[in-house]
Amino acid sequence: MKRLWFGLGILTLASCATPRTAPIPDTAMATRSGVTYETLQKGHAVYLAQCGRCHEHILPQDVSKADWHVVVPGMSWNAGISAADEDALTAYILAAKRETR
Repeated sequence: MKRLWFGLGILTLASCATPRTAPIPDTAMATRSGVTYETLQKGHAVYLAQCGRCHEHILPQDVSKADWHVVVPGMSWNAGISAADEDALTAYILAAKRETR
């Protein structure tokens, strides 16, 4: 019986945990970052469609700004992402990183 209650307690705590996801762009994010909403939307779409194809999505807040400037070009080249999509992806990641500090 104790095991059942323990299991239910763990499930309850797990259901209350906030899932870690990348922020969805909105106009407020665009204003705060100085990047257009359309660019952030495009970067978010590239992030969702491309970054998870080869590996688990890495959240913007989990990598330093300096490291993102190295990671994004390398991964974009590996994935065959266009320069315009790479620029939008970088803008989105840096704006999202700012949101989650």
